[in-house]
Amino acid sequence: REKRKQEHHGDTNTNFVHKKKAAQLEYIQTAVSVALLLVQSLIVSTPSLSSQQITIDNFTVAIDDKGDAKLLLLLLNLEENPDDEDLQRIIESVTQLEFTPSTKNDSSTHANGEQQESDDDLLREVGTVLHQLFCRGIKPPIVSTNVSSPDEGDSDDDLDSEQPGAEKGRTKHSLRVAQKMLRKASISSLDEYVLSYGVPRNLCRLIIDLIRCEGGNEETKFRSIEEVAEELIQIISKPNLFLYESEATGSTGQLNFGSTLYGRRNEATSFLRAATLVSLDMMETHSKQLVLVEGLSGAGKSHFVASLIRSSSEFGWIYIHAKFDPQSQPLSVVTSAFNRFFVNILANRSEQDYLANVVSSLQRNLSSSAIVSLCDLLPSTRILFPSVLRRVVSDEDLSAQSGVVVDDEFASGSQMSRRRLHFLFQKLINAVCSDQRHLALFFDDLQWADDRCMELLSALMERDHLQELDDNDGTNCLFIGSFRSNETNDNLLSHFDKFEQSTSVDVTKIELGGLAKVESNNMVSEVLRLPARLTSPLNELVQRKTTGNPFHIIHFMQSLVKDSILNYSLSDKRWVWDIEAVKSTSIDKTVLELLARKLSQLPGNIVDGLKVLSCFGPKVDDTIMKYLYTSPESRNEFIACLDLAVGENILEKSGDSAYSFVHDMLKQSAYTVMSEEEKGEKHFWIGMHLIANASADTDEFNAIIFSIVDQINAANTYGVTEEASHMNFAELNLKAGKTSIDVSDFQSALSYMKAGVSLLNGWQDGEYYDMSLQLYETAALVSYLNTDIGLMQQYLEILFENAKCFEDRLHGYLVMIQSLLSNGKHVEAMKKILFILQELGESISINATPKEVYIELMSTKALLDTISPADVINGKRMADKWLRWRLRFLQLLNTPLYMLQPHAIHVTACRTVKLSVEHGFCSDSAVGLQIYGFGVLNIQNDVEECLKWNHTALSLVKSLGAKQMIPRVTTNVNILAYWKEPLQAKIESLKENHHELLMVGDLEILPLNAIHCCRQSLLCGRNLQTAQKECAALLHEMHQLRQMNALIGMISNHLSILKLIGSNYVSEEPLFRLLGNSEINSLDELLQFCKSNRLVGPTQQCYFDRLMLAFWSKNYEEAAQYAEKYSECHQTRRFPDLFQTFYQGITAFRLVRLEDEKSREWADVGKNALSKYETWVNYSDWNWENKMLLLEAESHACIGELEIAKSKFQASIGSAQKHRFVHEEGLASELFGMFYDENGNKEEAMQQYSHARSCYQKWGAFALADRLNTAS
Repeated sequence: REKRKQEHHGDTNTNFVHKKKAAQLEYIQTAVSVALLLVQSLIVSTPSLSSQQITIDNFTVAIDDKGDAKLLLLLLNLEENPDDEDLQRIIESVTQLEFTPSTKNDSSTHANGEQQESDDDLLREVGTVLHQLFCRGIKPPIVSTNVSSPDEGDSDDDLDSEQPGAEKGRTKHSLRVAQKMLRKASISSLDEYVLSYGVPRNLCRLIIDLIRCEGGNEETKFRSIEEVAEELIQIISKPNLFLYESEATGSTGQLNFGSTLYGRRNEATSFLRAATLVSLDMMETHSKQLVLVEGLSGAGKSHFVASLIRSSSEFGWIYIHAKFDPQSQPLSVVTSAFNRFFVNILANRSEQDYLANVVSSLQRNLSSSAIVSLCDLLPSTRILFPSVLRRVVSDEDLSAQSGVVVDDEFASGSQMSRRRLHFLFQKLINAVCSDQRHLALFFDDLQWADDRCMELLSALMERDHLQELDDNDGTNCLFIGSFRSNETNDNLLSHFDKFEQSTSVDVTKIELGGLAKVESNNMVSEVLRLPARLTSPLNELVQRKTTGNPFHIIHFMQSLVKDSILNYSLSDKRWVWDIEAVKSTSIDKTVLELLARKLSQLPGNIVDGLKVLSCFGPKVDDTIMKYLYTSPESRNEFIACLDLAVGENILEKSGDSAYSFVHDMLKQSAYTVMSEEEKGEKHFWIGMHLIANASADTDEFNAIIFSIVDQINAANTYGVTEEASHMNFAELNLKAGKTSIDVSDFQSALSYMKAGVSLLNGWQDGEYYDMSLQLYETAALVSYLNTDIGLMQQYLEILFENAKCFEDRLHGYLVMIQSLLSNGKHVEAMKKILFILQELGESISINATPKEVYIELMSTKALLDTISPADVINGKRMADKWLRWRLRFLQLLNTPLYMLQPHAIHVTACRTVKLSVEHGFCSDSAVGLQIYGFGVLNIQNDVEECLKWNHTALSLVKSLGAKQMIPRVTTNVNILAYWKEPLQAKIESLKENHHELLMVGDLEILPLNAIHCCRQSLLCGRNLQTAQKECAALLHEMHQLRQMNALIGMISNHLSILKLIGSNYVSEEPLFRLLGNSEINSLDELLQFCKSNRLVGPTQQCYFDRLMLAFWSKNYEEAAQYAEKYSECHQTRRFPDLFQTFYQGITAFRLVRLEDEKSREWADVGKNALSKYETWVNYSDWNWENKMLLLEAESHACIGELEIAKSKFQASIGSAQKHRFVHEEGLASELFGMFYDENGNKEEAMQQYSHARSCYQKWGAFALADRLNTAS
């Protein structure tokens, strides 16, 4: 009873909160409309309006014949009495406010001859009124002119007098507290205060900017009351963008441009006029409608057409889009478009009646041979004409119908072929469109169409008087063509002339230019969900840099996001930008390309300055210029030239001293006017001046290291360097390369290493030995990180040949082993590691027996029991470099052992831990601790011990600042999280960590992270279509990175998903060829590949996938076999083990029902699985409860305890539903249905099967849903 009382109390509180929020939102919605009326009433007021007259009490509302009412009191009473229908009706009926200026203080205002207040004063008072309107009568703290000190007392009278219009229900005490809080608040806290009243952020910004009008941002401040009205109108007109706030808005850090058309109102009207003529069948003269859309690349031609057609789709429009491109045969583009159309129609069950009408029309108007030809053109139509395709017919049938005489000389050869083609498409279009289903046929990018396609378009629009007698003569089709206005040819233009001269075609020409400034600002404003006033400064730059080209606006703004210049602030919940950084951002070369011609018209001194500037990156600032021109005179002269170029709109200046080209094309032009020799000399002059004038090994020198090295390397490319300085230049490249590695820029690092090795001119001994060693070590490393294995091997061969001692080869060995591992050469890698360890004085046995492994783990546990996690995190650090090398290679040994002898990794882990406890901890100690944890989990089932030391390992690498190791250690922590955290929650963490591993170049652990990401995505019940796409993307990424370890498991996982979805693998796809073995074309062959290569881990993964598929397909005997094979491979615990136990347990209970000689044995297997889940559920009821309940249900069903079994089935379904395991909800329902079936209750069984089918469909496992359809 007490529990029910508490639950009722909780529900009451929840309802109260929801009701309060709803009332608050309703208040805001009403108040914002009233705010617009309020501002509009001020606009029509006398121009001599005084700021002191603008108070909330001077706004009244006429209420029928009941007199006037104070505006604010009405709104506040509505908020406190949301159910008052009369009050609601009054507020909603308000269409006009009366503003009655008071004259109480007017005389005093101007008594001393003071001038009328500025607009800022008026706007500030408007902001004060709006603040009171939205904040329930409370004035902002900065409104009062005589604000007392926060320490001074305030009388109740003072407080009351400062709250005009405050509601009667508020107590003096609450007003006093609120006013004191306001007076103590700083200006910056005003935002939070307004937000606390539930005021949306855009309204909050409007109010605050009005209040702070004086001294605010000059570019975004309000300048008139009319501007306030404009902003309120924008907010009201699109509340979903500017009023209602969504938690998801911008939280992904991506801009959403949507499908809105901006600034195309007139153009859209012209287009829709033509479409209306088609849809209303208004062409009495049987004219065809053709719309030609032209514009530069990026003007949005395709988007323009698609958006308008989509808006008409609800009226029955069909859309076929054929987009030409230089790489495709033009006619195949057209046929492919129609082919896709029929594929989509065939897949849409709701379109079957329409499809039948299309087939009927084609059969009426085409002979058998014509249908055969049509099917050859469009293979997807073959299924529509099965009886026709069984016969062989002659071409004469087609000729007779088309009116073409076979022996006519003009009908022979290619001409006959073209006429046949035109005829087929004419009949096809007549069949596809009708009075009820209009067709929009869009030929996109006609500048790449050939004569054959242009002739086809002409033929489709020709008048055929015989067709005019048909039910449909093709006038229900809107023909659309688009082309780039600057890439046309005479042939294309001649076709356009014919269209315009034709009496059977009405041509509508539409030209899409750049968006005007107002239009582009609307686009920017709506994308950022900020009022146009706030985005205006940003739009000024966007407009200037893109000339309003919509595509380039999108591309440019996306690049700002990518470069973190435009960011979504989670704290402010809005988009913010760095205006100076926007100014310095370059734009695509396709924009403003004509400006490049200006270079040839410039004075010589400006061109010289531009030549110097063109040798640099996107921007040059005074940091560079002060090292180039050390004397003030020469520097000022250079800057003067650049300023002249700014005036010519060739350069732009950000701040006081940073210059950049307006467009990359201009930079390229300035660079190409120089000869090869001049380029080399210019680069060398720049590089040497930077070296000479910047002190080496200083922060300033390090800041321009890339500029220096880039200039020297460019000069060397042109053969302009001093050979005596090559060693110094090589050392500079080494420094730049290492700096690039630090920021994960491996491609740049490789280019610097190549340049450094080239300048070295072969291995150097003597004083340059150390530099040679470092250059070749680093060059080999970055070659590996860039997957250039051949180049890596070249560098390593030279290094191993010239290194003076074993120690000098260790870095090279490290790179070589990592390369072997990433390419799946585990045996070779393991032998090499064991050899190196022996050279380092570490002899380790990898052939330990299970008993020896257990003893090693227990002795290590005893050692760790003597210390705490804090002792590890804050304790002694390992300083001996030889010990560090031993730990590093011990850690490397784990990867091949995991694939070949998984149990042996616990031996290396224990050795790592013992060395660390004795000599101090380092980053490699963390991996040892984690694998030790896996060991005690595997052998002792000690989950807590495992999690403790894994989390300790993560804390250790963080305390060490080991950035390279943190993602690696995080991977294992994420993998183990399934014991206690919801399975669904860690998928995103694994995906995020995947990017972190790529950033640090950890190609050793990356495959493990990728495999678990795919595996968990499948097993947690994630939508299978989403899981399939993610798995495919990761799989191909692993192939690009040559990570063979990951490919086998991911291919197996990917095929399992496809099987569940019901999609068959297409052998032409390069999936199995990723393994370099074209003979592998199925899961069976993949399994055989793993077994023949003695890959224990991947073999076990393949067995698991076979088990899973057999289990979900209800092939229990096959599932039992694969469950046993999986167990035989078991050497260390893996994430799928828990699901193998579950699948095997359910399988065992199902096989008990066979009542054969193995029934008791199966019962024991099932009970063993249930026993494990009874333990595991204590760690996470979210992950394991529904599975345990289902095992219990099957257990009770086997022994005839039917009522208990029934309750357990129901509980399992409820638990799976609660914890979002839709696939296992479906499984429990299906097994529940089988339970009812076995006990003769067919009706209940069918209900459960129906629910299971629904769950499988939600999961995306259509193969399982179809199996249930068939079974039922």
